[in-house]
Amino acid sequence: MLTATETLDARLIEKARNLKKQKNCLVLAHNYQTLAVQSIADYVGDSLEMALKATETRHDIILLCGIRIMAETAKLLNPEKKVLLSHAGAGCPLSEMKKLTDLKILQNRHPEAEVVCYVNATIDLRAASTVTCTSGNICRIIAALDKEREIICIPDRNLGNWAAYKTGRDLIMWDGYCSVHDQISAAEVKKVREKFPGHLLAVHPECSLEVCQLADYVCSTSQMIEYAKEHQKVIIGTEIGLYRQLACHYPEKELIPLSTRMSCADMSKTDLEAAVDTLAGELNEVNIPPLQQEKALRSLERMFLLLEK
Repeated sequence: MLTATETLDARLIEKARNLKKQKNCLVLAHNYQTLAVQSIADYVGDSLEMALKATETRHDIILLCGIRIMAETAKLLNPEKKVLLSHAGAGCPLSEMKKLTDLKILQNRHPEAEVVCYVNATIDLRAASTVTCTSGNICRIIAALDKEREIICIPDRNLGNWAAYKTGRDLIMWDGYCSVHDQISAAEVKKVREKFPGHLLAVHPECSLEVCQLADYVCSTSQMIEYAKEHQKVIIGTEIGLYRQLACHYPEKELIPLSTRMSCADMSKTDLEAAVDTLAGELNEVNIPPLQQEKALRSLERMFLLLEK
């Protein structure tokens, strides 16, 4: 017999299916979203993957279950489609920690510098950058840039420190960070590794450099999923939602979360009911001013060009 919660979920899932059909809507969910939210998604992936997936379809509406910067990426690559954010208040403290004025100050000090901007940044910062990067390709992007030019790397200091360590390049950064990943110390990692000596450790590069140096694999969420598929025993070092997804899909594996404290409050704002209500009312539409759209897209397209080299 179904519980009351399971019955409610079943009704909401059926309602979501009907709404998707009626509105010709594609539902995208980030890897950190709850399993209930992921159950109504047509595609589950990382920030850029979701936006790229939407370009392959002819849907009129995109419901992005995640945070605002991800919905902006979906809109950036799908300007003709109506993009909805699953929860109006789902922001990103990392992306909002510094402002465009802070970047302008750096650019005035280093006028010839390349500006490498993490895709998980506000659209105005991406529009002011010379090239976008992801957590999975930042090292390749940095390595592909002219070695004679200075490089400003924003907004995440940990991502920048990892790229500098791997490429040997000196990077100009500001003091932004993701609190979910930055809170984990090297001492905590060592304790977990001692407790599970037969496990491999995969961490996201938004963790500190000291933590990354203790890992077997430093990677994006999508790369972490592939890593877990290939190995039996893995410690998952990123937001707890990814561990829950993997534990559900691969119950036969011995997967361990690096820390249950690695929970993003903004990612958790979206529940199944909120996602369905957003779609029903076509709420929280995301739009990008035309000039920002043009400049941010140019920065993203340059990333693709550099990756082809």
